[in-house]
Amino acid sequence: MTSEPPKKHSYMQKLWVPVVIVIGLAIGESISILSTSAGEYGPPRGEFGYFPHFQTDPVLQTHIVLTTVEVALLLALMTIYVRMYVQTRASFSLGLIVMLLALLVEALVSYPLLIGYYGPVSLEPGLSSPSADVFTVCAYAVFLYLSLE
Repeated sequence: MTSEPPKKHSYMQKLWVPVVIVIGLAIGESISILSTSAGEYGPPRGEFGYFPHFQTDPVLQTHIVLTTVEVALLLALMTIYVRMYVQTRASFSLGLIVMLLALLVEALVSYPLLIGYYGPVSLEPGLSSPSADVFTVCAYAVFLYLSLE
């Protein structure tokens, strides 16, 4: 009996989880810095690209970064399941696409910058707090990891 060597392709696929997280962190940090930067380092607040109702708040910046990572992970998951559906036409894949689309819309609608257009952002303990985002990011990362197997 010969055992098969581990598939290199499978190992490389699983590297996508940290890659997607790092991309999400980089984009989220960029958005966070641009959206909450002080007027003395760039154009005054209120001009294009700056949000006058945001203050430099580490909790808000963390929430922006983690929500961006969530969106990146959801987009990666959507890509996997859309490809799977195109290849197999399995109704289960279609159901996962619908569920992931709903989660993506929810993440985008609750995005701190989008909510900020309607007034001040309130970060109270609960579903909109960064602590909830940590659990959501972990769940999506595990889901992505398992989806790549």
